[in-house]
This record gives sequence, C-alpha cells and structure tokens, in this order.
Amino acid sequence: MATWRPLLEGRDAERTWAVIHDLAEGLRAAAEDLDDPGFGGGTAGLAAFFAYLGAATGGEEWTALAHRLMDHSIDAISERPLPPDLYEGFTGIAWTIRHLEGMLFEESDEEDDPIGESVVTLLSRPQPFERGDFDLIGGLSGYGIYAFDALPRPAARRSLELLVARLLEIGEPVDGGFSWFTPPEWMPDWQREEAPYGKYNLGASHGVAAVIAVLGMCAAAGVMTPAQRSTLDRAVDWLLAQKQTGKSWCFANAVIKDVPFHRDRLAWCYGDPGIAAALFVAARHCRDARWEAAALDVARTAARRPMEDSRVIDAGLCHGSAGLAHLFNRMHQASGDPVLAESARAWFRYTVEMQRPGTGIAGYIFWETDWKPLPGFLAGAAGVGLGLLGGVTSIEPAWDQFLAARVPLEPSAPDATP
Repeated sequence: MATWRPLLEGRDAERTWAVIHDLAEGLRAAAEDLDDPGFGGGTAGLAAFFAYLGAATGGEEWTALAHRLMDHSIDAISERPLPPDLYEGFTGIAWTIRHLEGMLFEESDEEDDPIGESVVTLLSRPQPFERGDFDLIGGLSGYGIYAFDALPRPAARRSLELLVARLLEIGEPVDGGFSWFTPPEWMPDWQREEAPYGKYNLGASHGVAAVIAVLGMCAAAGVMTPAQRSTLDRAVDWLLAQKQTGKSWCFANAVIKDVPFHRDRLAWCYGDPGIAAALFVAARHCRDARWEAAALDVARTAARRPMEDSRVIDAGLCHGSAGLAHLFNRMHQASGDPVLAESARAWFRYTVEMQRPGTGIAGYIFWETDWKPLPGFLAGAAGVGLGLLGGVTSIEPAWDQFLAARVPLEPSAPDATP
C-alpha cells in the first residue's frame, strides 16, 4: 500500500518547520478573537491545523488547543442557526469531527448520524434545487464530501444516492456532453460584467470540476446506476473537450458564450491545478486510465508554467502559493511524477520566502478584496500551515478532501466504499 512521504529535506525542511511553528504561535493568538465556527474561515479549520500539528510533533498543547476550538464549533451547531453548507455550515463542522477521529476523538462505530439524516431530509425536499446550486463551497457538491466520509452509515449512503439524482437533475446536456450551468443571478457583480447571461464555470471552488470529483467518489461508493454513470462519463468528456492544446495553459476559468478562452491564474479555485486534481480524484475513484492521463497532462502543464506568469500574490490555499505546493505534492504522491515533485518543492520554498515577520499573522497577509491578516483554512494562515505540514511529515494530509482534491494514493477498487 502506498504511503505519504515527506517531500522536503535538509535546509528546506528546517525552514518550513520554522515557519509552521511561527504560524502556530500566530494562530494561537488569532484564535482568541475568532467566533466563526465553520471550517472554511473559522474555528473548525483552525482545529484541523492544530490537530495535525499535535499529531506530527506530539505537542499536547496543540492537541488541547484543537479540542478547545472544536468545542466552540460543536457548541455552535446547537446554539445558533447554521446553514448546511460545507464551508460555513454544519456539514463542514460534522465532517471535521469525523475527520479528526483518531487525532482528537475516539473512533466511533455508531450508526446514528443526525447530520446525515438532516442532509437526507434536505435532499429529499419536494421542490427542485435551482440550476446553479451545485458548487462545492456552498452547494450540493459539498454535501457529498460529508456523506462520502461518513460511509458506511445508512444515512450517508442514502445522502449520496439522493445527491447524485439532484446533481443530475440540475445539470444539462450541452454540445453532446453534460455539464452544469451557472445563471447570472448566482454570480457576483464582477463576474456578471464578463458573463451577463451566465456561464459554465470550470473551476473547483464553484464550478464543474468539483462536481465531477464528487460524482467520481459516488461511483466508487456504488451508489450510481449505469445510466447515471454514463452521464458522468459524458460530463468528463465535455470538460476535456474544453481543454486547450499547444499552449502553456489548458483551461479557461469558464465557458462563456461569445467570449474567447483566455488563460487563468494558477490556483485551486479557478485554474489548471484545481481542475487537474479534481479530474485525478474522479479518475482514481473510477479506475479510468484515460482520465488519469488527461489529469496528469494538465498538472504537468501547470507545473511547467513560469512562476512569474502564475499571478500568485499571496500564500493561501485557495489562490496562493501554499495551495499550489500542496496540489502538486498531492498529485506527485499519487503518481510519482518528478515534474510535479520539483514544482511542489519550488512552491513550498516560495511560500516560506513570502513570510514577512512583523506583518499579519506570523508574517503573512492575504488578498481578499483588500490585504487582510486572515486566520482561516481556505484563504488564510491555517491553510498555509496545513499545506506546509504536508511537505514535511509522513501524515497524509487527508484534509484536502475538503478541496475535492484528495487523490487516492492508489486506485480504488471498483464499487468499493471507503
């Protein structure tokens, strides 16, 4: 069985560990003022960083802090109204509890799954979901991340069955394939300027790539009918038909009527690395060698793109250097590809070198709509810390399931539950 291996050695590892400890101290202080209980930007995401750090170092103080942060998130489920969303809501908190079993919590074999039952109820509602309600961060695909990791509980399996049906109901045939359309009312103002009539978003955060990854996981769980699996095949074929050839990039961030394709930044949220990882996830879960070859081609193209052409300006996971380091590391660990390993090392070094002591959180500030000292997982310091830990420890950074980027280190058995 393949295992996770530290990628960084020697001086690179020493410098990275120093930054990780700086981040831990900075986040310890930032956590005191953090009220958001969610995973994407709140205490559940910080708890994951400190839990991984405690497991890697044996530091009881970090494990204790992770417990305190998780207590805050768990209390919020019963004390305040929370949306069901993966990144800001109760499914993300519940996913974190299950994910940290063995690190913070004892493993449970109970079949009771109140969160899972809530998801079943949500997905069983009689009124249809809207056309654009499919994304990972705040939509249907995010529920699949929770349910897949809650298998084999009955509610989780039923959630996945319903999820497949709901996703395919709001998708649509297009150009001989199948995809998911984002109407203009589902987009922020700045995106509507370019796509006033809507678009097919190709990215991982709010687009088609993560839907394909989640449906690939559903196929591996054995919850898809042959007809549904055929639709997944058509969706992947449609996505691959958007791939550009003979260029230094592969995918635009969206398919927009009457707008020519143009290259996007290197990022998880929008761009080739996130699409490659999501396609690789689907390929491994479905044991599809063609999809895997395509994913690795996209990944290698992205890895060879010059840093000065990356449009990376901060260190976060979402659209920054730690996210690139982690994605290339993840795909290298799953494939053994040396091009991806070298790119991951380069982006790890870049992330370490971005530290500016005396600013932000442990020397890091992040671009949102302005420069901010963000502590969270997706776009802040906790995500940087988790990404860096994946480069220097032998603990698999399975938290990247949250990004729909947890490529199995080996292909999954057909129709197997995890």
